[in-house]
Amino acid sequence: MSIDVQVTAGGTVKNGAASVDPTTVARCSLCSKDVEASVGIGADRTACAPCLRDRLDALSVARFRLHSESGPRSIPWGKVTG
Repeated sequence: MSIDVQVTAGGTVKNGAASVDPTTVARCSLCSKDVEASVGIGADRTACAPCLRDRLDALSVARFRLHSESGPRSIPWGKVTG
């Protein structure tokens, strides 16, 4: 699996090889915005960090909610201590 990244006004990193190109414009396929950086998530699709973070948060919350219905569990991000 290769991870391809585009950086606006910087260039690209594909399969670990950097290519400087100040004309590069990173765009997120999920929010349809020009962004500082985006990463490939499939054929001709890219995502920015905020969109990826939102989806990872949704995964954690969904797993917690669905697993907690089957019995008591601790929260997935650790215990809060005082």
